[in-house]
Amino acid sequence: MKGVLRRARGQLGALSTRTSHGERALRHRSQTTQRRKQALLVLGLLLCAPQALAQSGLHLPEGKVLVWAAGFATLFLLAAALLYRRQLRALSRRTRELQLSEERFRLIIEGTSVVAWEYDAGSDAFTYVSAPGARLLGFPLEDWKKSGFWRARLHPEDSQQALSFLRDMLLRSAQRECEYRLIRADGREVFVRDLRTPIEAHKGHVTGMRGIFVDITAHKASEAELEDSEARFRSTFEQAAVGVGLCAVSGRYMRVNQRYCEITGYSGSELLLRDFRELTHPDDVEANDRLLDALVLDTAEKFSIEKRMLRRSGDMVWVNLTMSLVRSRRGSGQFMEVIEDITARKIAERELRESEGRLRSILVAMREGVILRDARGGVIIANAAARRLYGLMPEEGFPPLLEPEGYSFVREDGSPCPVEELPGARAMHLGRPASAVVGIDRRDGTRGWMLAKAEPLARDVHTGLHPVVLTINDVTAQRRAEEELRLAATVFDNSVEAIMITDAQRRILSVNKAFTDLTGFPSSVVTGQTPAMLSSSRQGLVQYDSIWREAASKGSWQGEIWQRRRDGSEFPEWLSISAVRDRSNAISNFVAVFSDITERKANEARIAFLAHHDPLTALPNRTLFQDRLEQALVRAERLGSVAALLFLDLDRFKTINDSLGHLAGDRLLQAVAERLQHCVRDTDTICRQGGDEFIIVLPEVADAEVPARIAEKILRRLAEPFEVDGHVLGTSFSIGIAVFPDDGRQADVLMKNADTAMYHAKESGRNTYRFFTETMNANALERLQVESQLRGALERRELVLHFQPQVDLASGAIVGAEALLRWESAALGFVPPGRFIPIAEESGLIVPIGRWVLREACSLARGWYSRGIRDVVVGVNISALQFRRDDIVANVRDALAETGLPAECLELELTESLLMEHAEDVLETVQRLKGLGVRLSIDDFGTGYSSLSYLKRFEVDRLKIDQGFVRDMVDDPDDAAIVRAIIQLGRSLKLDVIAEGAESRPQVEFLMQEGCREAQGYYFCPPVTGDVFIDMVERGFVGSSPRVMPLQRLA
Repeated sequence: MKGVLRRARGQLGALSTRTSHGERALRHRSQTTQRRKQALLVLGLLLCAPQALAQSGLHLPEGKVLVWAAGFATLFLLAAALLYRRQLRALSRRTRELQLSEERFRLIIEGTSVVAWEYDAGSDAFTYVSAPGARLLGFPLEDWKKSGFWRARLHPEDSQQALSFLRDMLLRSAQRECEYRLIRADGREVFVRDLRTPIEAHKGHVTGMRGIFVDITAHKASEAELEDSEARFRSTFEQAAVGVGLCAVSGRYMRVNQRYCEITGYSGSELLLRDFRELTHPDDVEANDRLLDALVLDTAEKFSIEKRMLRRSGDMVWVNLTMSLVRSRRGSGQFMEVIEDITARKIAERELRESEGRLRSILVAMREGVILRDARGGVIIANAAARRLYGLMPEEGFPPLLEPEGYSFVREDGSPCPVEELPGARAMHLGRPASAVVGIDRRDGTRGWMLAKAEPLARDVHTGLHPVVLTINDVTAQRRAEEELRLAATVFDNSVEAIMITDAQRRILSVNKAFTDLTGFPSSVVTGQTPAMLSSSRQGLVQYDSIWREAASKGSWQGEIWQRRRDGSEFPEWLSISAVRDRSNAISNFVAVFSDITERKANEARIAFLAHHDPLTALPNRTLFQDRLEQALVRAERLGSVAALLFLDLDRFKTINDSLGHLAGDRLLQAVAERLQHCVRDTDTICRQGGDEFIIVLPEVADAEVPARIAEKILRRLAEPFEVDGHVLGTSFSIGIAVFPDDGRQADVLMKNADTAMYHAKESGRNTYRFFTETMNANALERLQVESQLRGALERRELVLHFQPQVDLASGAIVGAEALLRWESAALGFVPPGRFIPIAEESGLIVPIGRWVLREACSLARGWYSRGIRDVVVGVNISALQFRRDDIVANVRDALAETGLPAECLELELTESLLMEHAEDVLETVQRLKGLGVRLSIDDFGTGYSSLSYLKRFEVDRLKIDQGFVRDMVDDPDDAAIVRAIIQLGRSLKLDVIAEGAESRPQVEFLMQEGCREAQGYYFCPPVTGDVFIDMVERGFVGSSPRVMPLQRLA
């Protein structure tokens, strides 16, 4: 607005200047006219000059005078004309410039909002108004030139001021500028600045005025707004709730409000004399200046910090300072500083930190877990106890409530508890307190129990859920204790042992059901009584009382005593008394636990008996026998008498046991033991050594005839048949006898020698006895040597297979061969099968040897098969021990697979007793063998106890008649009948039948006559090597093979 006013004043000055220029132009024209008059006068004088000279006495020649005058006049006129022409050109140029200037002035005036005008005082009307006048008031210019127009448009409130301004101008030419309001045609107000100059007539009389109206309405509005803004700023500045101050860049205060003074304790005038650094705490000045530098360097627009200020009183006050740099248009600036007193907040924060510290200490020290969760289930606070319960390390994050990965929860009954049922989740969603006992399965696999209580806080407006404070008590130990108490109560109530609880004075407080069942006294009868009421007459009350006193002094007592039941009967019991002490270590209770040991005492007696006796036969066992033998030998040594030791082995017991089963075998052993007891004296000791072996100790015998007579008596008694489970069984003993001191002075020597004598009795045909001799000892040593050499025979490749042909009796063709084992020992030479096979059976070596025989026989047979011999079946004997101990099915499968022999070319020979022992289990194995495709035959058929139903179920392919029946069948009708029956049985069951041991033509003819199709024996060919056998087969007949020494086959 000030710029507009300056332009208006300039325009008014220009108007006055242009008016002066016009007046000067008029004066110039008057002067030109005057100079022309003066030039004519000079011309006249020139023309009259000669006359004047003459009159003056100067006489020139008339001709010269005329010439001079004419020339002078001509020159003068020429100069005047030139001068006049130049003046006319100048006047024309100035006139054009004046016109152009006036035109520019008019255009400038009309092109602005300034209204230029001229006013005539006599007519009280404008004589001239520029074009913007129509826009200023909304009236056409013609209306402006009407008398009184200006007076009529004055604002009523400003009329007096404007008219007074007019009068002053007319009278004294004063107040050339005035501001007032005019009324527009539309009724709106227009603020104008009236700038005018007087038009004066002669003698200073003002006849009119020239001037301009400048529209300052917007300026006035801006001024009003500025005044309002200033007023508001001043009000805000002074009444602000925060301290506000303006500071020079140097730091000196320039202006402060009342709140600033209140915060600092200084008056406003005092602060204006100070630098703000004087009020800043010394420790905060450096940081404050560093931030101010950033403002000055324009690296920051403003900053806020919390700092300390020093009040006038010297006290310190904390303020939140916000400072910015306010720059002027000229580039200078000042700091605006706003401070808020935060001392109370700082004190509150310090108190809050202290409170939080105390709270944190309390939370850390609390045994109760505390968890604060937000409305989304996230953990805000969790103390150490809570972390321990969750099994978390201090640095591990707490799991969220609704997705606790790695954790699961269970209810009190042990069923799974969904997360939504947890107290925290219920309180979060329902906004009500919740509590429950919950089990937590932690990440490490352990389970803890907690009593969880959740309290909801104010509902979160964003999620609609409630933050919760969760307190959790670890009740794992409590729950375990409760479970232990329940378990103890259950044990107390359901214990099979009687339990009695008394007070310190032994008055009965409680008894369990087993107590009532055992003694007959109900709880109601014994409560308040003392345990002395149960005391037996077998120990007096004094002894009974001493037991309880010992329990009180030592803390416990246990032992066997006798008690009395309610019905008066007495029984032995095992009693344990324990003293229970309170926290002061004084006895508060006694707990007595007892049980009836009547049965136990009987069992102990039985155990003691069984510890020294055989449970099957009730005969003394090895332990008691050893003791009795040692005593007998010591006594015989001391008295110089004779003692004897009999070693008995039951003949053919294994066959009976395998055929009829173990139960029948056990009953036979019991019957044998009973008969033995009737064959010896009362002072003699019979011991069952194990299995079917017995030993008898005969102390103090008169001579060697006594053990012989007893042995004969035993053999006679055992010759009588035994009836067992409907079977009439015959058996006998092989007895070996060793005599002290001739056959040994130590117990182990006598045992060994008696055992050796027993083996010789067996070799002598059984059912006999033999006294020990040194020759027998040599045989025993030989037996040990054979066993020792046999253990390495496989590794040394000393074993070899021979084959005995099996012949079709009708055609004489070889249809099979039985593989028989032979041993050529490097140390012992040739060892007969009858010598080493039993030793292999007893030592268990038959298992690896049998595995080798199977593999070797299949390998050789595969070679024959490759040579085109495909109708010959190879038979391999399977030992019962090999069948039971080894995986015979796997062995056969592996042998066939490794050698490539077709299964139908292999026949397994099983003994009759093997098939009947554990028939169901054996049947399963036999069926698996049949599943492989091999043939099965029963070896030595007729020597055991076959069951025709089992024979059918076993699905065997061939029966082999034992050579013992074949050997005498021609002369013995019984053997002939057995052979005939076996052949008929095979024909009825559609089984092949082969006879073993055919050694003569009459035997072969008998077999052919009875319908037996196949046979083997020395009549046809003895066992031969594999090469000889294959040569015989390829030649197609039997009997032309080289002469081979007859050998016993592998049974």
